Amino acid sequence: MQLYTHPQSRGQTLMPLLQELQIQDQIEIIQVSWEDLQQPEYRAMNPLGKVPLLVDGPVFISETPAIFAYLADHFFEQGLAPALDDPQRGAYFKWLFFCHGPLTEWIDLSNFQISQAQLEQHKRGLGMGLPEDLMAFLKQGLQQANPYLLGERMSAADLYLAYWLAYAIALKAIPYLEEFRPYLQWTAQRPSLSQVIWFQQLDQH
Repeated sequence: MQLYTHPQSRGQTLMPLLQELQIQDQIEIIQVSWEDLQQPEYRAMNPLGKVPLLVDGPVFISETPAIFAYLADHFFEQGLAPALDDPQRGAYFKWLFFCHGPLTEWIDLSNFQISQAQLEQHKRGLGMGLPEDLMAFLKQGLQQANPYLLGERMSAADLYLAYWLAYAIALKAIPYLEEFRPYLQWTAQRPSLSQVIWFQQLDQH
């Protein structure tokens, strides 16, 4: 397998996953420049011209949660994905796609400095709802974590959510609420996440 990525891209969210799956030596990491992404050879693999992109033989997988799900299933023996007949698989996918949808949508809107008035005006068209809805969703989910999203077992969804949440807090897109602290402090104990700069900055909040 080859993973095309860039050190300042969403591909960084995959690094803890590779470590937890113990497959760093099984995947060739190909660092590409922004100029490389515009080349016909790359566009043939991913017409969006974005990273990350996972190549597994004839299969080209873009979209970060798809890569998370694919790798966790492919290396199922590592225990980061619920089995196909596990009722928790639904919640697992919910959190993977919540991160890629509402959570990153809010981070992007925060970076663009969209006003509250504009959000109110277009709230029906927002996939994330309003900011208070997003916070309510996160607070409910993380208060129910025990200690992970699916209970005692960590999953790939935890790696994805914890990374994005720590990143959003570092950017001040999301406040470091008391309801988030137990979950983030627990996940930060994983060596794969403790090395991530956004987790190292949590102590400053």
